Amino acid sequence: MLMKPQIKTYPSGMRLIVHQMPNFKSVSVNVYVAVGSRDEEKDEHGLSHFVEHMLFKGTTTRSAEDIAQTLDGLGVELNAYTSNDATCYWTKGIASNTEKCIEVLSDMYFNTRFSDEDFYKEAEVIVQENIMRDDEPRGAMFDLARETFFEGTPLGHSIGGTVESVRGFKPCDIYNYIKKHYVPEKTILSFAGDITIEAAEKLAIKYFEGVYKSKSKPKIKKTPTDLMVVPKRVFVSKVKDTEQENVTLFFPIINNVHPDRYVWAFIYEILASGMSSRLFLSVREKLGLVYSISGGVALYDIGGYFYVWFSCTPNNTEKVLKTIKQEFFNFVKKGATDEEMEKVRNQRECQELFNAEQTQVLGTRNATSLAEFNKIKPIEEYLGDLNAVTKEDILRVAGELLNFDNVVIGAVGRENIKSRDYLSIF
Repeated sequence: MLMKPQIKTYPSGMRLIVHQMPNFKSVSVNVYVAVGSRDEEKDEHGLSHFVEHMLFKGTTTRSAEDIAQTLDGLGVELNAYTSNDATCYWTKGIASNTEKCIEVLSDMYFNTRFSDEDFYKEAEVIVQENIMRDDEPRGAMFDLARETFFEGTPLGHSIGGTVESVRGFKPCDIYNYIKKHYVPEKTILSFAGDITIEAAEKLAIKYFEGVYKSKSKPKIKKTPTDLMVVPKRVFVSKVKDTEQENVTLFFPIINNVHPDRYVWAFIYEILASGMSSRLFLSVREKLGLVYSISGGVALYDIGGYFYVWFSCTPNNTEKVLKTIKQEFFNFVKKGATDEEMEKVRNQRECQELFNAEQTQVLGTRNATSLAEFNKIKPIEEYLGDLNAVTKEDILRVAGELLNFDNVVIGAVGRENIKSRDYLSIF
């Protein structure tokens, strides 16, 4: 039995999560701020991600080199990420270095300071990051399909912004954005590893709660279960000089609090996850049309999608799409086998237990869960809900949503890809 995380809310509105793991030697410290690309105004696209970069560029007492060398010298991992919903800064080090980790993160959070020269250099770094992703066919394909799928919603633009938006920002935009969003009611401190609740509380008060000047209530999300994005059925493409066509299909499904979210774990795993999935066995192993074919599920409060992705030479694309159509038809008609149900249960249990052995993964996931659902679901409860899924549930859900009525097909390939009529296959 794993120890359960402990949660505390402070007068400022900041929340603390401590997941004690006494058999571990490391501690992960996560400073999770509930602000991401979806919170940006039209003229702020990419700003959440830009702020993440700039927090590493110095404070009132440290240079960028000081930040890196202080933790590198202790063998501590330091990194961050920006998503649609959040920006998270994290460290992972041995337990004796935990106070230094949170002290540095606090300094970055509260005392951000950088020169104009550093700002404009970093803007160009981010521009290069965006161009690099767009140069990669698979990244360009996903961005194209995803932005089309979520068009007209807060999720309809890239986390990194555009070249134009990034180059249009000014240093004051960073400071103003931090002042507006880096507030206690949007902040969660999450510890996971060899640390007690008493030790974590002392650090939380010293380096965060004791610095805040305001009192508030935490930002709590309340999500209706029936929200669902339903895009227009469309084929979108981008021209790139590639030997293969990179193609993805996005299917609209339920949101992240709908009871059927556990059913989609089975549908995804059976159809498109790993070398034993139906699509891999049929498209690669039997027909030899691709090197790789896979998929995934992404669920948000406003709705989600199930996707399938593959790349192949242009003369194989139509054959792959027709095979996907036939596999979906068979699945909707007959559902899952007993062997497939057992395989998914085993895969998910192993995945959950593997994740529970990584302090950084657990610390980040706990913070994300608290921010999104206002609770942290124990592994045992999650596996119980997963194991409750039946073959009848899968037949019902697949019959309702696993169709091509509102599919978004995104593709990247050579010039003639613009003339493809892949929608007509369905």
